[in-house]
Amino acid sequence: MTRCFFIINPAAGIKNAYESIGDTLKSACEQVGIPFEYRLTEYPGHAQEIAAEIAGQATEEKPIRIFSVGGDGTLFEVVNGIVGKPFCELGCIPCGTGNDYIKCYGDRSEFLDIAGYITSEAVPADCIKAGDVVSINICSLGLDAKICDRANFLKSKHKNMPGSKAYDKALVQCFLGKLYNDLKVTIDDDQVYEGKYLFALAASGKCYGGGYNSAPMAEPADGLLDFILVKSISHPRVLTMIGPYKSGKYFGMRRFRKIVVHARGKKMRVEAKTPAIINVDGECSRISDLTIEVMPAAVRFVVPQSYLKK
Repeated sequence: MTRCFFIINPAAGIKNAYESIGDTLKSACEQVGIPFEYRLTEYPGHAQEIAAEIAGQATEEKPIRIFSVGGDGTLFEVVNGIVGKPFCELGCIPCGTGNDYIKCYGDRSEFLDIAGYITSEAVPADCIKAGDVVSINICSLGLDAKICDRANFLKSKHKNMPGSKAYDKALVQCFLGKLYNDLKVTIDDDQVYEGKYLFALAASGKCYGGGYNSAPMAEPADGLLDFILVKSISHPRVLTMIGPYKSGKYFGMRRFRKIVVHARGKKMRVEAKTPAIINVDGECSRISDLTIEVMPAAVRFVVPQSYLKK
């Protein structure tokens, strides 16, 4: 029988994740008769350490399901702990203020139907290799990464601020500064784009930033990444794009066709003339040269039962 292991980030979300959902997890596992364990994270990076330790114990005879209980940051750490480990599946119990990756598969409520969710099936999911780390959702560089970095600061300063509100406030603050980066972007070694860009992103998932549907055409298990580049535009025009970009409708709008580049492929190299912020599933750093590539079917992700019926 598959053993369930829950890695709980008590700092995730507005309420303590363990206090808000701990008893529910226990009751759900007892209800369906699945053996389970849990560990609480104590510091940044701890979820990755725990996940790697537990995933290393999985065997063909004794497979393990590791559930990230927290937000996208916790999921990011757990992914980096289990990727490449056989006989170990990944799940997510959403307790963060964003939890964007799960939107590829269903509503938040379906993941919080815990007894039904933890007994559902797992499907292959692609990941993204971005330097030394692995993303399961979206990697981006430029203005939106700058916004994410600012949103992270706001959330750390205001513990009760929802992720979507922090992102929107950060967007306004970053809008007042420089909007573009000088980039050279090479996709699959043969498509080269060079100039001033608001941002460049590589997506396996569809959403980030607390609900920004940036890559509405992306599929999490097609073995390809969706690459989206947005050319530099004026401040007033950026304002007209925010709403359509958040909804994902910008993708097919005629007025944005000349500034949006969309391609599908396996690899993207981004070179920045001056160091730029990169966002990897909400974790931000500065880079000048980075290669991003797909990792097909890198993990198996537990999905709601409704997704299996599609």
